[in-house]
Amino acid sequence: MVTVHLSGKDYEVDETSDKSLMEQLRAQGAEITAACNGAGICQTCSIKVKSGDLTDKTDTEKMMDLPEGQRLSCQCKPKTDCDIELIY
Repeated sequence: MVTVHLSGKDYEVDETSDKSLMEQLRAQGAEITAACNGAGICQTCSIKVKSGDLTDKTDTEKMMDLPEGQRLSCQCKPKTDCDIELIY
């Protein structure tokens, strides 16, 4: 388990789970908007990674040419403890 800090709260996330960061955070009550419900096309679940390591960018994220430090929470998982911020 790793700790993800978001909006002043710490969440315990299983880095070995098949579920995305967004799915795991939502299951613990985090309010993350996802207009496409996790398909990776709307970018409303975008996060800014302030610290920590996440899995490599998916092909979906690569096609979107996201700014440095920005990820889609529906497309990634944490590898280490992280501090993230919601963009939308």
